[in-house]
Amino acid sequence: MNGLVSATPSPSAVRLALGGFLLLLAQSAMLLLSPTLDTSGRLLIGVFGLIALAALVLALVGPPEPPAQPWRCRHDR
Repeated sequence: MNGLVSATPSPSAVRLALGGFLLLLAQSAMLLLSPTLDTSGRLLIGVFGLIALAALVLALVGPPEPPAQPWRCRHDR
C-alpha cells in the first residue's frame, strides 16, 4: 500500500492520518477543559499522544500489505 507521500495514497493511509489528527484534537480539548492536570490526566494525554504519533508515522510509511494468497494448483484429475 502507498503512504501519504506517494502520488496515489491508499485510503487506509488517509484514514490513519485522519484518525491521528482526531486523536490530537481530543487531546487538545482535554487540555483546554482541565485547568490543572494530575498524574492520571498527564498519563492519559501521553497515551493519546503516543497513539497519534504512531498513526501519523504509519500513515506516512503506509500500512503493510496482507500476504498474497497462494494459487492452488490441482494436479490430480
